[in-house]
Amino acid sequence: MDWKVNDNSDPPPRRRKGWKFTFFGDSNEGEKENTELPETSKNSEHYPLSQTHVGQSVWIVGFVGHGGMNRLLGMGLTPGTQVKVVSAQPGGSVLVAIQDNRIGVGAGMAQKILVSNEPLSQGKTMNTETQTLLREMPKGSKGRVVAYNQVKRGYKKKLLSMGMTSGVEFSIIRVAPLGDPVEILVRDFHLSLRKDEADALVVEKL
Repeated sequence: MDWKVNDNSDPPPRRRKGWKFTFFGDSNEGEKENTELPETSKNSEHYPLSQTHVGQSVWIVGFVGHGGMNRLLGMGLTPGTQVKVVSAQPGGSVLVAIQDNRIGVGAGMAQKILVSNEPLSQGKTMNTETQTLLREMPKGSKGRVVAYNQVKRGYKKKLLSMGMTSGVEFSIIRVAPLGDPVEILVRDFHLSLRKDEADALVVEKL
C-alpha cells in the first residue's frame, strides 16, 4: 500500500532516525459481526477514525465490536491518547502519528476505532483540575485512570497486565513515605505500585 501524504511531486522527506512504523490490518477474529457503521457527523461526540482527514488531531475514544482492543492497547492507542492523522486513503485506511511512532490502520479496523475532536474521560471532557499524581492521593480516596504518562511509557505494558487500564477505578489503601510504594485496591485486588509505576499513570480524583 502506498501512503500519500500530499499530492505534490517533491520526494518525501528523509525519515528521521528513531521513527517506528506499525501497521494494523483489518481485524480477523472469526466473529460474524457487522463492521459497517452508520455515517456519523464529525461534529458529533464520537465518530470512526476512517472519517478523519490529513492534518487532523483527534483523541481515541474506544473500539466498536469484539476483539482488537488488546492490540490497540499494546500499540498505545488507548482511550484518551491523542493522535495526528498523517495520511487518509479514499478506501478508509489511515496513517496516524504518536510522537515518533507511525501506525498504519487498515480500513476495517479504522472503521471500528472511535475518536473525538476533544480529549475525553468516561464520555466527558477531561477535567484537568481533578488530575493528580497517584502517590499524592491520601489514604481512603478514590480515583480513575484516564491516560498514561508518555515520558514513562516503558511501564505501560506492565501496568496493563496488572489491570490498570484506562477508565478503571481504584481506592488508595496505603501511601508509604515519599510515595514509594502506593497500595491500591482495583477490582477487589490489592496492588502495590512503585514510585515510577505510579507516576506512569495519569489519574483523576473522584
